[in-house]
Amino acid sequence: MSAAEKLDFNITPGAWFRQDLLYPVFGLSTEAVRKYRSRGLWLEGKHWRYDPANVIVYNREAIERWMEGKP
Repeated sequence: MSAAEKLDFNITPGAWFRQDLLYPVFGLSTEAVRKYRSRGLWLEGKHWRYDPANVIVYNREAIERWMEGKP
């Protein structure tokens, strides 16, 4: 592949995904997300939860509704 060639990747997260995709999908920094969780704006079990590996994952649909101002 030459330097002039460009690869574009489209990432479509599943229903629950890890923090690495929050910025590319929603434009949210890790600090902003931490504040949403710690202040109770994002609820455990609705917006985020722990996966079986004990890593926090986020619910795409719930976050989209929250960003639209819907409950």
